Amino acid sequence: MNLKSGEIVYSCAESYPHGVISERLPGSGVPLPREWYLQDPDDWLEVLCSLSKAALRATGIAPEQVVGIGTDFTSCTLVPSLEDGRVLCQLPEYRERPHAWPKLWKHHGAQRYAEELEAYALKHTDWLRSHFGSSVSSEWAFPKIMQIAREDYALYQRTDHYIEALDWIVLKLSGRLTRCTAALGVNAFWIKGKGYPDKAFWKAVEPRMEHVVEEKMRGREVLVGEDCGTLAPEMAARMGLTAGTVISAGHSDGAVAGCGAGVVTSGSMMMVMGTSTCHQMMYKDYHSFDGICSVAGDGMVPGLYGYECGQPAVGDIFEWYADNCAPAAYRDEAASKGISLLQLMDRKASALRPGGNGLVALDWFNGNRSILSNYNLSGTIVGLTLHTKPEEIYRALVEATQFGSRRIIENYESNGVKIDSLYAVGGLARKSPFVVQICADILGRTVLVPQLNNVPAMGAAVCAAVAVGPKHGGYADFEAAANSLIPKDRAEFKPNPKHHAVYNELYRYFCQLHDYFGRDDHLMRGLKALSGQGA
Repeated sequence: MNLKSGEIVYSCAESYPHGVISERLPGSGVPLPREWYLQDPDDWLEVLCSLSKAALRATGIAPEQVVGIGTDFTSCTLVPSLEDGRVLCQLPEYRERPHAWPKLWKHHGAQRYAEELEAYALKHTDWLRSHFGSSVSSEWAFPKIMQIAREDYALYQRTDHYIEALDWIVLKLSGRLTRCTAALGVNAFWIKGKGYPDKAFWKAVEPRMEHVVEEKMRGREVLVGEDCGTLAPEMAARMGLTAGTVISAGHSDGAVAGCGAGVVTSGSMMMVMGTSTCHQMMYKDYHSFDGICSVAGDGMVPGLYGYECGQPAVGDIFEWYADNCAPAAYRDEAASKGISLLQLMDRKASALRPGGNGLVALDWFNGNRSILSNYNLSGTIVGLTLHTKPEEIYRALVEATQFGSRRIIENYESNGVKIDSLYAVGGLARKSPFVVQICADILGRTVLVPQLNNVPAMGAAVCAAVAVGPKHGGYADFEAAANSLIPKDRAEFKPNPKHHAVYNELYRYFCQLHDYFGRDDHLMRGLKALSGQGA
């Protein structure tokens, strides 16, 4: 990105060689339990260096012209690291130990530990209610750390640092260990002005973790957009850059979306729509209520509270349906028209009228991480008959995801957090106008879609521009950077009043199902336990 004009000089992407590791460890073939999702840190570095060199070759830009680097990462992705930054799985002796690998955000293998932490914290503390919506997610750092301590204590002892991947990548780039407080405030029980839970808490829940904070969570705490040093010589050589390049504090791919869309003011909610949907809210005031994941000071940008919750499966549900349920004839039709199967499903489903399929579904295919915060919950479709068509099921699944969003948004506003503007960003928002229009119709409010590609990467670039600072041609704060660098072109999706009226009726049925299956989870929990997938 050009530091003055905001012009995107070059954009490129590359897939990780091992992708998401969910069945067996690479190389050894060691089997992994269900609900495990890992990645290989060597993939991260290989792709990072490859793309950097490709960008320089393609543009002819001189290495010294690259003055800053910003990064974003899926969060919470937990990395067990040695003092020098090596991840344990990078050592030959630990290559076959599953707990030596980074656990991706959607790793739910720590669910039982999340429930244990939640039960104790609710009974003996007030901070879980006041800052984390009274719930603990298995996606967060400490349930994953507790899983390692219980299941491979020798590995827990060998680990010097448990690091968010967004901080680990900054460590590799700069050679300095920093911890972005925006991520700590969401995923690590860290509260601005108070820090982490004390030793007494950890001793009570797991005696061997009594000193986990001072032993395993060391590192300088930094704000979003803070200068974390310059590019280390070794990485500069691997990336083809210079050692003087400024490295910005890491940020999560969901929370950085506000910066990337040019929205950094109070009252703005970002729906980051992709495989999952993160509901990220910037607000000037602090409110505490159940049904959110966290309220973090400086959580999206400095100076505002960042409220977070979301849906752990959205685009993933549509992909699941296309991969497993769409008829072969539909695949052939999509191929004949030169479009993807999901594009075909969008076209067919858009021809249906709201409520006309007689179906209502729940979007809990990967659990619930908002109102109920329960990963034992699972997906449901009600109203199927012998006349039900594939596109009707697909539309019901799309509607379920947007009913889930409406439930989240209503919870915010009923607890005093007023949403002035609603933005949809991310790959799904740009690729599927059909999904965004259903979102607007169900919510009954205008949804703005910035006409930008890869909004999180744009946000990371804005963070870099702030870290560089005005002295070196950057910006003093996020508002100045966003106003200068991010185009304001936005598509407006306005609700259809007739469709909204029908969806109000259908939403009542969704809420009945939501409470019936969600408030008492014995049915879904029992089915999971029977299948061997339960906590």
